[in-house]
Amino acid sequence: MNMAYNNFLKKIAKNAKVCIYGSNKTAEKLFDEIKHNRPDIEIKFFIDSKIEGELKGLPVYFAKDLGKYLSEFDTAIIASYSNRFYMQFILKGFGVKNILMITKDMLEINFNPSTNKKWDVEKSARVFKTLKDRNLYRFLAKSRNDKAKYEYKLKKYYNENYPNRIDVYPLEHYFEFLNKDAIETVIDGGACNGIHSLLILQTLPNCKKVYTFEPCYDSFKNDLFDTLIKCNNEIEIVQKALWKENTQLSFRKELSFKAASAVIEKKPNITRPAEVINVEAISIDSFVEKNNIKKIDFIKMDLENAEQEALEGAKSTLVKHRPQLAISIYHSNEQFYVIPLYLSKLLNNYEFRLGHYRDNNTETVLYAIPKELA
Repeated sequence: MNMAYNNFLKKIAKNAKVCIYGSNKTAEKLFDEIKHNRPDIEIKFFIDSKIEGELKGLPVYFAKDLGKYLSEFDTAIIASYSNRFYMQFILKGFGVKNILMITKDMLEINFNPSTNKKWDVEKSARVFKTLKDRNLYRFLAKSRNDKAKYEYKLKKYYNENYPNRIDVYPLEHYFEFLNKDAIETVIDGGACNGIHSLLILQTLPNCKKVYTFEPCYDSFKNDLFDTLIKCNNEIEIVQKALWKENTQLSFRKELSFKAASAVIEKKPNITRPAEVINVEAISIDSFVEKNNIKKIDFIKMDLENAEQEALEGAKSTLVKHRPQLAISIYHSNEQFYVIPLYLSKLLNNYEFRLGHYRDNNTETVLYAIPKELA
């Protein structure tokens, strides 16, 4: 147990009955530390402002329903740093007196979950070609470690750099640094309802074929988009997940926030309503070989934290075909730091660029462009 948790657990009264406000990684870590180091404490349930369900074998209740459960606990612990004062306000509104808040050095986001050491930000930053991109990467790394401090700065960056955005995304999303004229054949990994496959056809003037991978497409499809897709013989829907090998995977099919459906082992603790299904998964290398595809020019991935595995399943294609890439790297701290290093080691004579397309810590895209096309 690190010193931050050791000091925090000392603040909790003996034999306390606790509810944890939050259902994130930090809340899970807090749960584990209490169970292992303070067996006298009874954790009754979690609460969350937006979701309900189950976590660590305990119920997650909506915060708005907390009044029903006030008699079950005597101590509330806020397992969030950026929203701690808002959450404290809510708890006080329900009359909760004994409230503890985690400290900044307890945040799970600061650490490599496998080694408990901080990532080498500078090593990953040096992958990127320009000083502007390297500074953007450093800025985003800091914002991931202190969301409260950087919330305003992220909004300012976004509004200044993308004033002509459409809806929530700017026009540059996935396309900003590409050599668009050089792209004919595309793999769109993580297509959801197919809108980005349609945008690919509209944005890339010489695009002739888009292989669109989405295991839940039948559930997520938008009738209007689907009609447009069926009018374009260039788009082929492949209802499989991209992975490092051909296999079957347990998959969370989201029932509300459908864009976040994911392989369970990559997002194991989400408590939003979902149906667990088995899906067929395939590697890009095997798909390309099986279909005798001579050249892949561009690969886009937004796979809800499965990007690294999908890239591992595309090694031969990446080396042989030298496609341009637009890879989401924001779903976890691990992929944010590891994917740039992985690709820079695998790919020779590539230039790496960075785009960020939301006013928070989501929608960060790594671009990899062969130097002959840059």
